[in-house]
Amino acid sequence: MTTNWAPGAHLPDELADRSVREAVWRSVPEYWRPGTLSVRVDDGPARAAALTMSRPWAAYRKVVDVVADSDEAFAELILELQVEVSRAADTSDGAGATNAAPRPALLLIEDLAAASFLTPARQDHLLAAGFVHEPPPVPSVPSTRPDDPAAVDVWSWWPESRPVRSVPYYGQTTEVTCGAVTALGALHATGTGSFTADGADNHATEIDFWRQATNLPACDPIGLAVAAMRAHSDPARTPRVILSTDAPVLLEDFADRPGELRLREDLQADERRHADLLGIPIEHRWVDIAEIADLVRAGNYVGILIDLTALINDPSPHWILAYDIVGEELVVSDPWVDAENGETWADTFALPLPPATVDRVARWGDPEYRAIVVFPDGGRSWARKD
Repeated sequence: MTTNWAPGAHLPDELADRSVREAVWRSVPEYWRPGTLSVRVDDGPARAAALTMSRPWAAYRKVVDVVADSDEAFAELILELQVEVSRAADTSDGAGATNAAPRPALLLIEDLAAASFLTPARQDHLLAAGFVHEPPPVPSVPSTRPDDPAAVDVWSWWPESRPVRSVPYYGQTTEVTCGAVTALGALHATGTGSFTADGADNHATEIDFWRQATNLPACDPIGLAVAAMRAHSDPARTPRVILSTDAPVLLEDFADRPGELRLREDLQADERRHADLLGIPIEHRWVDIAEIADLVRAGNYVGILIDLTALINDPSPHWILAYDIVGEELVVSDPWVDAENGETWADTFALPLPPATVDRVARWGDPEYRAIVVFPDGGRSWARKD
């Protein structure tokens, strides 16, 4: 068989009648870098094709749909996908052809539960090829809920080593609760269970934590640390804040509303008072990316304030949670799933970000500031495999 890789979405005509998701091939926005890999016998018709996408600046490729005329053709296509990812990882200088296309550290297969292309034989092939069927996420956004038409199963393959840690994936269910979900994920991972598998009280947990930490509507780093500390009484898990400014933050939208601005300045001053009473360390300095990586390697979970512009073309402040390192990539859980642009929890539960990308996005404001919240693991035992 011969293979062909091309940017953009190109469902071969000879396979169109086999696709139950033909519309998805026309729906991936250009910003998410759609691409098509097809396989055929010599110059004959295409036997299989895969539509892929990924966020710019992130080191993964996600298979959105596969159309194949047989299990044999499917197996050949998966092999070629692995070869393409491995070749890119072996030949890239760490930034890919452009800075927006880093070398891939992760290959994902997203399978829509309501229109699955994975027969039992194909699932067996994925297992034999080294893919792992990811455990279900915490019910939250549509793609995580088993009873929703948008629900997906996810299979992952890391060309090098896999993460040794994970956090229960929960997608934020409002536009403003990214900080709350980030902190709750860290708390859950370090021993203060917050989310439940049946999802019955998860939304209430998300909203309650946001109400404790918010400055209406944003969650600043000190407020997150205070709310997290109040969630448990373990001194070994006292969070700490590294913030490059000693001024109030995330108040840019209130610059021309002095009354609203003053209220939020007062709220942040009160948070500092409570942080002092709770013994939460606050350091005012610009933390570099190597130090963030070292904190994660040491077993901490690190909430990072970022600018979403580079990742999803949305100029908004946002919180993500770094929880492991694979190679040089920081593996993060991003609570925001941009479903309108084709994303599901597959894109966000284990998002690998190269150091240059983290440095690019981990800043906000004018003048820029950087903020992280470090959530210690409290001495919980775990061991790295690398």
